[in-house]
Amino acid sequence: MIVSKLSDRFTFPPNFLSSMPLGATCIVLLIGIFLLVFRLWAFTIKPWLNPQQPRELPYWIPYVGHTVRYIRSGHDVLLRARAHLKNKREPFAITLITRKMYFIVDPADAAEVYKNAASFAFDRVVQQLQRTFGISEGTMMATWGSSKENDSKSGSSKARDKNLGELSMEFWRTQLVRQEGYSDIESKLFQHVSAILDQQVSRAEATGGEISLSKLTTEVIIGAALRAFFGESLLEMQPDLVETYVAFDKESWKLWFRWPFSKSMYAKKAAVEDSLRKWITLPQERRLGRSYIVKMVEQTQRALGTPDPDLAKIMNLLVYVVNANTHKPCYWALVHLLNTPSLLSTIQDETAPAFLEDGTPNLSYLRESTPWTSGLFHEALRYYSASASIRVATCPTFVSGKLIPANSVVFLPFRPQHYDACIFGNDVDSFAPGRFVKDKRLSNSPKFRAFSGGSSYCPGRVVARQECAIFIALLLRKYKVEVVNPGIPERDFRTPTKGFVSPKAGEDVILRLGKKTSST
Repeated sequence: MIVSKLSDRFTFPPNFLSSMPLGATCIVLLIGIFLLVFRLWAFTIKPWLNPQQPRELPYWIPYVGHTVRYIRSGHDVLLRARAHLKNKREPFAITLITRKMYFIVDPADAAEVYKNAASFAFDRVVQQLQRTFGISEGTMMATWGSSKENDSKSGSSKARDKNLGELSMEFWRTQLVRQEGYSDIESKLFQHVSAILDQQVSRAEATGGEISLSKLTTEVIIGAALRAFFGESLLEMQPDLVETYVAFDKESWKLWFRWPFSKSMYAKKAAVEDSLRKWITLPQERRLGRSYIVKMVEQTQRALGTPDPDLAKIMNLLVYVVNANTHKPCYWALVHLLNTPSLLSTIQDETAPAFLEDGTPNLSYLRESTPWTSGLFHEALRYYSASASIRVATCPTFVSGKLIPANSVVFLPFRPQHYDACIFGNDVDSFAPGRFVKDKRLSNSPKFRAFSGGSSYCPGRVVARQECAIFIALLLRKYKVEVVNPGIPERDFRTPTKGFVSPKAGEDVILRLGKKTSST
């Protein structure tokens, strides 16, 4: 039966083997027999002997597994795995780059993993991310080792039983969740989004008024975030840093997969780090406007004796965390907004009261009283997200009756849940912001994982939504906006991504912008 199926799948030209030299024929046959035995053992006999192990999506080439397919389209590989399991929601495994990765797709199982922080650690994922950015083992040991003594050196008033790596997560929460830190960032973001947007429109008007939406979004969102967190001095010293970072970000997937032939990506990463290395050597009085998180990370790392090359890489990681994703859902939100007249009219009316007659913003109104703007942002997260939360199993642990081995990497992909009709309705394949307006609890549901969950629940979720809302509100209030090439760009599922699906090359939206006059 197996031989019959294989012969149907692999049809050789007549006399193929007979035309080959005897030695080559033997090699081909041996390879074929080896692969057949490997597949029979790995995906038939072994699972039968170990029913508690999560089933694995079969493949033919050992060690390589599904790596190439996953890089081309991780979502397609996950769909194949679910089809292989006959759409059962049990945990399953996929081999990527010689390593077996485990995937949790059932919302109830995912909630169990998020709650079980002892068995599924997030801090080890953070540590691996830092190593991926090239931070030395000496700095890693100082940051993540037992550090009660280091806490007192750093001047931190936090609990003394936490190492600096754990304290850094507390710094993020202080900056982005607690009232004082959040208010500071929110007001700075409004100031910088307004100024950069005005600058971009002026430049576009000087050259015919046209600009691509992706360029506008990245320049405004990333530029504003860099200024809000790092102050003005970083971009004054390195005016093209936004462009350099975006170029690195487009290729950064190669970093996670340790992809060969990545010289250009590493060069762009080094360029960002070089800018940051020069910046951290400036006197503090020349680096005014730094946010709480940037100040605390620098202060605590310097107290541990972190060398400047490592500190520059840590700052690069901060730049990455701040800017990795916000501009992408904002881009897609604007794509749909500007191509849907009824939605555009609704959100124009909704955001208008966010400004007084003299232009003074009411940021609390924009944050709390704009359900359609919020729904638009959340639907962009749902529809275009291609990311996953990651954990490392610290010990053998059962999930839904399947044993996850110790030291395994566990993925909790968002997309399968976001396209589940049982959760989001039968129109999951349609872009429909109204679903979040009709059900206000949906954006905070444990089944909507756009901001991850558990210990990795994104502390910047409110800031990200608000920055997008500020951008949209200012764009609609102050500028005339015309879409030169109407239509929704096709999604690019072929290019690897670590966060959100991008538009296909050549399908960007082109805008014609102009400033409104008082009579407009």
